[in-house]
Amino acid sequence: MPSKWVPLEASPEWSKPLGLPSTLAFQDLFSLDPEFLTFIPKPHRAVLLLFPSRGELHDAREKEEKDREGVWKGDGVWWIKQTIPNACGSIGLLHALLNLPERGPDALGPDSQLNKFKASTIPLAPLERAKLLDETDFFEAAHTAAAHAGQSAIPTDLDVDTHFIAFVEAVNEKGEKRIVELDGGREGPFDRGTSNSFLEDVAKVVQEKYIDRAVGDINFNMIVLAGEPED
Repeated sequence: MPSKWVPLEASPEWSKPLGLPSTLAFQDLFSLDPEFLTFIPKPHRAVLLLFPSRGELHDAREKEEKDREGVWKGDGVWWIKQTIPNACGSIGLLHALLNLPERGPDALGPDSQLNKFKASTIPLAPLERAKLLDETDFFEAAHTAAAHAGQSAIPTDLDVDTHFIAFVEAVNEKGEKRIVELDGGREGPFDRGTSNSFLEDVAKVVQEKYIDRAVGDINFNMIVLAGEPED
């Protein structure tokens, strides 16, 4: 039986000791206004979205899943199926970090725990990756430590109705840069359209596909994996 983890607050603190490159930092995004987005240092490597998984928004996502609308067609995207309850925050962070460039200053450290975990999962199917994650002690320990550090008390009711997903940029089978939505609760990655300016284009997707569909529900939070801000 899969583990049941405590839900994380919108905090990626556990990723630092596991191999987050020193060139990058997670930054809260407080507005989707194009002018505000210009203040987020580049490069923009990933976006994490916390949204209310209920009402019309939930129904719209269910319809997308049923119709298989926008299923990703291409390789080069690391994705894992979520089988551990309440782990969507950690799964979202995994999707952001394990889709970083393979080389260069923004790559995971070659000897980091995250890089070693990714290497061990490359030949595995998504459900096999999930099984390995559930058996990986260092990852559950990091999740639990972050959850305890971010909350004054651990909730007794571990079921939540908000959900984390990640957006990354990838190249499809035609060689085009696309926005890819990664959600371990779905059946695979989703193609969310052309990526000409990644952060600005993700903001448009979030507005259209999430905020507009939520009909007044304001329980949203966004975090950008971006360049380290200047002092």
